[in-house]
Amino acid sequence: MWRRTVAEACLLGVPVVWMYIILDQRTLHEGSPLLQSLYLAIAVMSVLVLGGAILTIAPCRLPRSVKQHSRAEADSGILIGVAIVPIVICSRLLIDVSAGTQSEYAIVHVWLSLVLGMSSLLRVLFMTPWSIATAAVESVILHGMCLIIQAPAGMFVVHVHAALHLYNVLLYHGLVAVSRSFTYGEAMVVSQGMTFLIMDAILYTLQQGGALHQAEPYAIPPRDGIAIVLQIGLIVSVLLLPLLCVPLFHVYGTSTPRIVRPTLPPSPTALFVGLVGFVAVVFTAWTSLLLDTTLWTWVVDVFLVPSKVGVAAYWATTLVAVVPLCPILARRWSLRQIVARKLYHFVVVLLFLPVTFVDVDMLRLSYGVAVGVFIVVECIRALAAPPFGRSIALYMRMYLDHRDDGRLILSHTYLLLGCALPLWILYPTSSTTNLDESTSMASAALISNAGVLALGIGDAMGATIGSMWGATKVVGNKSLEGSVAVFVSMGAASLVCHSYHVDLFLYGRYAPVIQWLGATLVTAMLEAVTCQIDNLVLPLYYCATLCLTACSLYP
Repeated sequence: MWRRTVAEACLLGVPVVWMYIILDQRTLHEGSPLLQSLYLAIAVMSVLVLGGAILTIAPCRLPRSVKQHSRAEADSGILIGVAIVPIVICSRLLIDVSAGTQSEYAIVHVWLSLVLGMSSLLRVLFMTPWSIATAAVESVILHGMCLIIQAPAGMFVVHVHAALHLYNVLLYHGLVAVSRSFTYGEAMVVSQGMTFLIMDAILYTLQQGGALHQAEPYAIPPRDGIAIVLQIGLIVSVLLLPLLCVPLFHVYGTSTPRIVRPTLPPSPTALFVGLVGFVAVVFTAWTSLLLDTTLWTWVVDVFLVPSKVGVAAYWATTLVAVVPLCPILARRWSLRQIVARKLYHFVVVLLFLPVTFVDVDMLRLSYGVAVGVFIVVECIRALAAPPFGRSIALYMRMYLDHRDDGRLILSHTYLLLGCALPLWILYPTSSTTNLDESTSMASAALISNAGVLALGIGDAMGATIGSMWGATKVVGNKSLEGSVAVFVSMGAASLVCHSYHVDLFLYGRYAPVIQWLGATLVTAMLEAVTCQIDNLVLPLYYCATLCLTACSLYP
C-alpha cells in the first residue's frame, strides 16, 4: 500500500517540479503581487502532495461519518483530492503566463484551490468533521492568513471565505446524500469543481445585474453564450436536480444499484416530473437573464447552421449504428466484463475526436448537454421511474463493477466528464480564449482531447491488453503489458492532434516531443498506481502535463 502511495505522490510531484522550472525560466511581469505569488503557490502544492501522501499511508484518520458514506477502496484518495485540482489550474494558467495574457482572476482560482485543499488536509489531520463551530474557527484562521500574506481586501476575502464554506458543505453533505458513490478524494475533486462553478456563476450574475463592478480587485471575465449555458446547465443538472431528489432516493431508491426496485408509484413519479420541470424553469430563466435574450432564440440563432447540423447528424448516425453493437459483440465474443465496458470508450473516440477539428463550440456545449441528460437518466434509473427506469436499471446492472456500489452509478458520467474537462479547461470562457496561433496550431487539439485519448484510447487498450495478455503484474492487478499498451496507444493516437513530431523532423525542435512523450509516460504510470476512478483522474492529470508541454512553444 505505501509503495503505491509513494509512487502516486512522485507522479503528482512531476508537474509541480515542472511548473517551478517553467516559472524559473520566465521573466514574470512586475507589479502583480498575485502573479509573483505563484512561487509560493507551488510551495504550497508541494506541501499538499507530501501531506496527502503521509495521511494516505498513515492509519485511517477520516471522521466516522466520512468513512461510513465513502466508497471503500485501497486508499481514501486524499492525495488526489487535495493535489490534482491546484495542479491542473496552475498548469493551465502557465500557458497564459508564458504568452503574457494571464488574468488575476485566474490566479485567484489557483489560490482558492490551494485553500480548499489545505482545509481538507487539516481536517483529516485533526480528524475534524465539518460543523458550524469548526467553520467559524476556520474563517478566523483564513482571515488571519489573508492579513499575513497581504491579500487584497474586499471582494477577494469575501470570495475566498464563501468558496471555503460552500466547498465544505458540498463535500460533507454530498457524501451523505449519495452514500458510497464517491471515495473521499473523488468527492473532494467534484466538490471543488462545483464550488468554482457556483461562485463564478454568482459573481458573473451579480456583475451583469450591476451589483458588482469590474474594477476591484479583479475583473470577472466576459464569456460567450455557450460558456453561460454550459455553466448554468452543469450547476442545475449535476447539483440542483440530485439535491432535490435526495428525499425520493432515500424513500424509493436502493442503497446499491445491484438491487432493482419495483416501478415507482404514480404519486412520487408525478413529484419527480415536477422537480425536473422546476429545474428546467430555473435553467431557462437564469440563462435567459445572462444571455439577455430568451434561451430558445439563442439556440435557434447559434445552432441552426450547416456545420452544427452536420455534426448532430454524424452523432445521431454513429449512436444508432454503433451503440447497439456493443452488447452484441460482447456476447458474441464472450468478452470479459471489463473489456465489454471498454467498448463504450471506443464509441467515445468515434463521437468526439473528429468533431474537435470541425466545430469546437458545438463540442463544448454538447458535452454539457450529454452530462445533463446522463444525470437525468441516472435519477430515472435510481428511482425506477416509469416507463423506462426499471429497464435502464436492469440493463446497467450488466456493466457494474466494484466501484459502482453507491446509490448512484457515476462511472458513465465520469467517462463523459473526463472527456469534457480538458476541453472546458482549455476554453473556459470562449473558444478563442487567450491562445495565440502557435499554441492553437501545435497543441490545442491535443490538450482538448486529453480525456478522449486517456480514456477512449489508453485506458481501453490497457484494460483489453492487460486482461487478455497481462502476465507481469507490477501494481495490484495492473500488468506491465497493460501499462505499455496505455503508453503506446495514447502516443500513437495523439499524433493526429499535434505537430510536435512534424516540428522535430522539419525544424529540429526536440524539446516539445520529449515533453509530450514524458507527459504520456507519467500518465500511463499513474493509471497503473492510482486507486481512484480512472475516468476522473487520468484526464485531469494528462491535461495538466500537456498544458505544461505547450509552455515550451513560447520563447
